[in-house]
Amino acid sequence: MSRRAAPTALFALAMLVALGGMTRAGQPTNPFDGDPDAIAEGQALFDAMCGGYCHATTEGETTDAPDLFDCEWWHGNTDADLYRVIADGVPDTRMQAFGAQFPEDDIWRFVAAIRAGSRCDEPASGTGAPGF
Repeated sequence: MSRRAAPTALFALAMLVALGGMTRAGQPTNPFDGDPDAIAEGQALFDAMCGGYCHATTEGETTDAPDLFDCEWWHGNTDADLYRVIADGVPDTRMQAFGAQFPEDDIWRFVAAIRAGSRCDEPASGTGAPGF
């Protein structure tokens, strides 16, 4: 390899490594996707912080907050969208921001638990309506 090509190749390799945690669309991926221990931890966090206070924890239970397991998410359908809603909240709704209360990994565990408990085959598309 020539002296001129080496820096270019090194830069390309560094970019590939840096983007390793991103999807094709440039969104971060859930490091706990499909991890049974992380899903159980996320479910325990959900039950303690969200279930019974705002969101339903069992099918058929009704609350004034959106059902997170019916796959009708109103603010996006990717793991990154779910993460953002949990971390940043939704303005002008009861959905408060939890980003300051939980480390990143715990928010990803929430997302893993929501995905694991969802009653759909494919994520629903976001509609932009109020809620999750």
